[in-house]
Amino acid sequence: MSTAKVRKTLTLDPQLVKALEVDEAGLSATVNAILREEVERRQRREALSDLLARLEAERGPVDDERVAEFRRLMQ
Repeated sequence: MSTAKVRKTLTLDPQLVKALEVDEAGLSATVNAILREEVERRQRREALSDLLARLEAERGPVDDERVAEFRRLMQ
């Protein structure tokens, strides 16, 4: 991970700033960690979407009834 930082101006809701300021790491470090987690989540979601598209191309469309069945089982 790079130690160089980029300075940006953000407009944040006062309630969020107040809630995040209690973190001993500091507001910038806390916001940076939250943004890093969000970027990683988006990358995982994109990778999963790509995988599902490849599987659909290889094996055909998803059976909606089976999806509904698995959703019921996972509840």
